[in-house]
Amino acid sequence: MDFIGFAIKNPVKVSVGVLLLLLFGILALTRIPIQLTPDVDTPKITVTTSWTGRSPEEIEKEIIDRQEDKLKGVANLRKMKATARNGSAQITLEFYVGTDIKAVRNEVSDKLREVPEYPDDVDEPVISMTEEGGQDAIAWLVLKSTDPSFDIYGFHDTADDRVKPVLERVEGVDEVQIYGGREREVHVQIDPIAMAQRGVTFNSIIGALQSENTNVSAGDVTEGRLDVRVRTLGQYDNIEDIRQTILSYDDSGPIRVKDIGDATLTLAKQRDFVHHKGENAMVFSVAKESGANVVMVMDSVREALKDINANVLPLFNDQLQIIQVYDETDYINDAVSMVQSNLMIGGALAGLVLLIFLRTIRPTMIVMIAIPLSIIGTFVVMTVMGRTLNVISLAGLAFAVGMVVDAAIVVLENIDRHLGMGKKPFAAAYEGTKEVWGAILASVLTTVVVFVPVIFMQEEAGQLFRDISIAICAAVLLSMLISITVIPTLSARFLKTKEGKPENAFMHSLHGLFGLARICGKFNTWYSDSLYWVIAKMPARLVMRLALVGLFTVLSLAGAFFLMPPSSYLPAGNNNFVFGIMLNPPGYSIPFQEGMAHEVEETLRPYWEAENYDDIAALPVFNDPFMGQPIENIPPMKDFFDVAYPGGMIMGGSSQDKMNVAPLANLLTARMFQVPGSIGFGQQMPIFGGTGESSDSLDIEIISNNLDDLQKVGAAMEQAIRTEFGGFTQIQPDPMNYKQLGPELQVKINRVSAADMGIAVRDVGTAVQSLVDGAIIGDYRVEGDSIDLVLIRDPNMPLKLDQMGSIPFAVPDRTTNSMDIVPLASLVDIKRAQSPQEIKRIERRRAISLNVKIPADTALETAIVKVNQMQKDVLARLQATGEISDYTTVQISGTADKLTSVRNSLLGDWTGSFMSIVLSVISSRMFLALLVTYLLMAALFESFIYPAVIMFTVPLATVGGFAGLAIVHANDPTQQLDVLTMLGFVILIGIVVNNAILIVHQSLNFMKGIGESEDDKVEQLDPHNAIRESVRTRMRPIFMTTATSVFGMLPLVIAGGAGSELYKGLGSVVVGGLVVATVFTLIVVPVLFSIVIDLKAAFYNFIGWQMAETMDADEAKHLLEV
Repeated sequence: MDFIGFAIKNPVKVSVGVLLLLLFGILALTRIPIQLTPDVDTPKITVTTSWTGRSPEEIEKEIIDRQEDKLKGVANLRKMKATARNGSAQITLEFYVGTDIKAVRNEVSDKLREVPEYPDDVDEPVISMTEEGGQDAIAWLVLKSTDPSFDIYGFHDTADDRVKPVLERVEGVDEVQIYGGREREVHVQIDPIAMAQRGVTFNSIIGALQSENTNVSAGDVTEGRLDVRVRTLGQYDNIEDIRQTILSYDDSGPIRVKDIGDATLTLAKQRDFVHHKGENAMVFSVAKESGANVVMVMDSVREALKDINANVLPLFNDQLQIIQVYDETDYINDAVSMVQSNLMIGGALAGLVLLIFLRTIRPTMIVMIAIPLSIIGTFVVMTVMGRTLNVISLAGLAFAVGMVVDAAIVVLENIDRHLGMGKKPFAAAYEGTKEVWGAILASVLTTVVVFVPVIFMQEEAGQLFRDISIAICAAVLLSMLISITVIPTLSARFLKTKEGKPENAFMHSLHGLFGLARICGKFNTWYSDSLYWVIAKMPARLVMRLALVGLFTVLSLAGAFFLMPPSSYLPAGNNNFVFGIMLNPPGYSIPFQEGMAHEVEETLRPYWEAENYDDIAALPVFNDPFMGQPIENIPPMKDFFDVAYPGGMIMGGSSQDKMNVAPLANLLTARMFQVPGSIGFGQQMPIFGGTGESSDSLDIEIISNNLDDLQKVGAAMEQAIRTEFGGFTQIQPDPMNYKQLGPELQVKINRVSAADMGIAVRDVGTAVQSLVDGAIIGDYRVEGDSIDLVLIRDPNMPLKLDQMGSIPFAVPDRTTNSMDIVPLASLVDIKRAQSPQEIKRIERRRAISLNVKIPADTALETAIVKVNQMQKDVLARLQATGEISDYTTVQISGTADKLTSVRNSLLGDWTGSFMSIVLSVISSRMFLALLVTYLLMAALFESFIYPAVIMFTVPLATVGGFAGLAIVHANDPTQQLDVLTMLGFVILIGIVVNNAILIVHQSLNFMKGIGESEDDKVEQLDPHNAIRESVRTRMRPIFMTTATSVFGMLPLVIAGGAGSELYKGLGSVVVGGLVVATVFTLIVVPVLFSIVIDLKAAFYNFIGWQMAETMDADEAKHLLEV
């Protein structure tokens, strides 16, 4: 079917198609999910199991060991990590990319059910597919009260029942987590002295309470037409029932709970706290469902907050309020607005370039219409393919602005040429478009096919590549469709035949750009003639040509080698959120840490109370602990919070000035360094992942079952790192206090004595637990909820560790069948010791990890090389001296692992045997992109030689890409060769070959006596004149398409702002590579092509053949006739 003729003859149908494209594009734009970055499939499952009050070593032995033994066989498991903390166990399972996470979750659930048994009071394991600690949160909310008498921590259960469900019912919200607050519990508070005096044991109390606190269903009894259910109700429903529970009898009668203690509804032990701007608070994290529109979700969350503040919280306290302190959409809206403005500026610049080249309004406007149609139509494609609108995909559209006009330019220029020949507009539009549409198809295909290997990359960075690849491919393919339908239709009706009418002097000067066009024309002629002199068929000139090509090749390769910087993973971004982690000495209590927090808050209070920079300038100066210099340009704080947990504190905040955030991280660091005995670091939150996921950090994992070995290697690695990267290099260990064991009082059962007295080991353990944190012995129903029933020591009875052995216990006297009183020390041995506060395991072995923040002037790749050598030296030294065993291993993971994976996927793994290297390189995405492009051109040219000439532009573009990146890096040292920037070199493969295609294709046509089309017969030229004429006629469209592409992308490279760090490096590579490749293409490609033609002609002459390239077109066609 003749699409071109059909489009020109049916303008209404074309108009309807355009209107439908715009309509569905706008509808798609309103429906497509909007978020900061693309959804990245990170198959990870977390299993969390709570065992309140138990030590890490107990949890490791009783929970983690048993769960790991079953989970180790889960399919596609890549890595298994576990952490044992006070009261909880967490196992993180990492799977290979592409794993069906839902199917794996079911398998994990089945494996956990295979665990034979847990201790009685262990909670049911919770399986989650979201990140730990709210790293997936799109918003953080703070619940607080302005009433100083209101206990916000006691509001936890009510918030969980009345506030949390309102937020979780919001469409698109996946999970809401609450931090801070204390759950309600019923405490049976006993006096151990009174117990012993009355002969009551802990087991008798537990047995009595559990046997009384139960409901029993007896079944159904038929009564006429009805079945009546019969139940025995005994479960406690008021506190007085607990007090009246009979525990045992003595000579004075029944002994009740109230005789040896009391029962009360109270709050659980405080194990953490949350402060917001110095006041007690609770924090909510809101995570969205995968693929949900974060902007729409946050709009709904804000409406839910209004409803909660208006209709829920006033029911409990009219001074309660829940506020939003962090909103991911703030950064998203800023980043999206930045890309949109850059897109429009780029489109305007591309239009200005077109106007300068075309020098008339109508053709420029016709070409410019390809930009909005292609961009808006791309939204339809992205919606159909299930993609999201994010900074990455928008950057792809912005890059496409300069590329989508290329096809329209080629079509319009050829139509303009036919109009200049005196043809009618309809004939010129039809013939001009038909002549070049094959070349357009070839050009578009070479641009698109390079993305095919990239789209199927499975790594995290590959999934980021996918959005920008799909956006560019869709826009470019749509631009081709528009160029052969819309452009000729408009040209046939709005352009006129050139009749050579006389112009006045001003208009003549204007159309000639005041003499610039004539100068450019003369340059074109001079350059073509000069090139002909170089490629003339003379032996001396052949040597010159070879030398010229060799010189440019060497310069390109050498330039690329010297300019190529070390690589990093992903940019950190400029997120308006900073956090700090402060490590405290082991054993610090929560109340003591709360006092420390108040001191820090009072120091930082002026910064969140400040309204502008003038207020900040009046405050005392903070010195950077690393540099020793005052911290400059500190912005006023918008929010500040701090959270304490056993062993450390977390602080976080945001800036009133969204463009100036990093100094707040330095402020937090400086303040934490002032806390005696503690060490802490502040950091700006990266936009990819959570803490430690930016390109300036790496994880070092030290693995050994020997705790001493872990401590020695960890300390040695920290010292080596600070020696290499600076004494104040930020190192975040996990566990945080692995070098300092926490204080522990160990109560070891004397089995012989306990057995003689008829006391089981478990009974003694339960008794000790009841004396300290309390033992959970059942449930209590209150207001429709089940809360824990806890047996615990009377808080009015102080517990001194040194006197614990003197606590009296009632034990049975087997001879008199009565109860005796003995001290606890007669049953146990008590001693002080030290133990780990947290235990980390990797692949079922104990481990520690060090998250190292690399200095800003050091690339991640460089750091990886240094740390690899460092760990080898440390292990060799410690093993040589016998300080550690030979079974200790050190490995680099985290972003370093990901960088290696992406680099191997793009370029291949260059380690191992020769055959493995070859196979890896052949399967790499960069090689496949080159190969696919080469084979496509071979099919188009019916030759395997000429595409090789065209592919020669790729190394020329590479040096330009590195040069562009170097220029941007000089102005912004934080810009590294990250994996997003690497994609720029893949894009270059597809676009820089287009200019070379034009030269080679047109040269071959001129050799055959073909002009701009198969029907355009011209004088047949010899190869060298054909090359000269090709360069002369193709120089203008080459510069036109290059200039529109460069200026269309230039705003992305120059402009700063939210999100620009994601695409600035990529843009610099594409712009730099395109500029350099264009200049070099006009020099090297014609020269190299002339060498190939001469060598081919010499070979054919030698064997007596005639080249098809030098035959007349009709003669060559006649040879194909049967």
